[in-house]
Formats: sequence, C-alpha cells, structure tokens
Amino acid sequence: MNAHSAPNPPVILRALLLAFSGDAHCELVAGDLHEEFLCLCEQRGQGVGKRWYASQVMRSLPDLVRLRIRSGELTRSLAVLTCIAASLLLLDRLWCFVYSHVPWKDGLDRAAGFLAVNLAVLCIASAISGALARSARAAALLSLACAAGAMAGICASLSAAPAWYIGAALLAATASSLAGYTNTKWRSQ
Repeated sequence: MNAHSAPNPPVILRALLLAFSGDAHCELVAGDLHEEFLCLCEQRGQGVGKRWYASQVMRSLPDLVRLRIRSGELTRSLAVLTCIAASLLLLDRLWCFVYSHVPWKDGLDRAAGFLAVNLAVLCIASAISGALARSARAAALLSLACAAGAMAGICASLSAAPAWYIGAALLAATASSLAGYTNTKWRSQ
C-alpha cells in the first residue's frame, strides 16, 4: 500500500480511544493499534482491519479508564464536573429561598438577573478549571466536564430553565474553560 491509499481507522473509534487514554498513554496506545491496523488491512482487507480495530478499542477501554483513575486525570475531570454541578445547584437553592420571600412575584420563572449571576459563577468556575489543565487534551476534556457539570446542575434544579439559558450555560462553560487554559499558557510564555 502506498501512503496515499493507506486506510485510516474509524474516526469515532479513534476519538474514543484518544478520549479514554490519558496523556501518558495516548500516543503509545494509538500508535501501536494503528500499526497493527495497517498491517491487518494490507494482509486481510479493510473490513477485517476495521472490525479488529473496533474490538481492540472496546476491549481496551476498561483498562484505560483504570489507568486514568490511577493517574488522577479522570478524577480531576469528575471533580470539575461535580463542582460545577454543585455550584449551580447551590445557587438554584439560594434563588428558591430568595424568591420565596418576594411578596409580589409575577410567576415561578427565574428572573433574568438570577440566571445572569448563575452564568457568571459558571464562567468563573470553568475558567479556573481550565487554568489547571496541563495540556490541550486535558483542557478539552475539562471543558467537556464543565459542560456536563453545567447540564447536570441545570437538569437537577427545581425550576424549568429557558432554552436560551441552557445554550448559554453550555457555551459559557466550554468557552470559559478553554479561555482559562489559553490564558494560562499565554502568560507562561
């Protein structure tokens, strides 16, 4: 096979492998599987190679998760997710308390000012978590953890959230986390 027609493993499986393998094991695991994949495709065809690659990725995921837990990378992401969700839940409970003491309220929906404060706290917490990332891959993973934490906090809140708030929260969590990482890297240079 020449370099122009060399097959590539399925993109989704490669992304899954890279997402679950830590920084220390990323290139090693992906490179070894890719070399075997190319040899298998050359000898037995792309269909066999892709099926083998899929089975190897799925078989490797539990071990890769264990390695990430031991190294602390996954623990950091889970801590970020928990902190973001907990801060939004605590703010929701605070707003429930404050709102219960307002005598002439228009309805049960949260005022835009309450939601703006939630977004500001979310941005600050996400930027701090992004600033703690050591690499671009870790920053991307932490930004996804921030978005997942924001979604968990919104889903667990007592009041219904408007669609614009959900979209803004997911975007703000991801962007703030990546901005925190970028700012830290820019300052260190």
